[in-house]
Amino acid sequence: MITIKNVCAESDDLVFKANDGEEVLGTLNGRFEDGVLVINSVRSERFLIDGLCRAAMNYAFNRSVNRCRFEIDDPEVTKELIGLGFVKIDDNFIPDIDNFFNSHKTCGK
Repeated sequence: MITIKNVCAESDDLVFKANDGEEVLGTLNGRFEDGVLVINSVRSERFLIDGLCRAAMNYAFNRSVNRCRFEIDDPEVTKELIGLGFVKIDDNFIPDIDNFFNSHKTCGK
């Protein structure tokens, strides 16, 4: 069974890991900055990129942070995020996480 959880909850830094038992299948690193969730890196297969981003955004939303910005340097990950509908070519900001969840209920194709 795959689990995704934040393994660094004691600061404004976030580290989410997707595990299958002891095996790490993916990671997401981010932080809270001025009321915005900033996602710095995501490393995994496409279906887990979606799950890791949604887990981090849900974690933020449950802490009254309703905005998200992606600051990803890896062009391959950015391409996946575009395909999954998290970002656009010229827009890496989600101004309303709640609205995003309500308008993007399923994973990308």
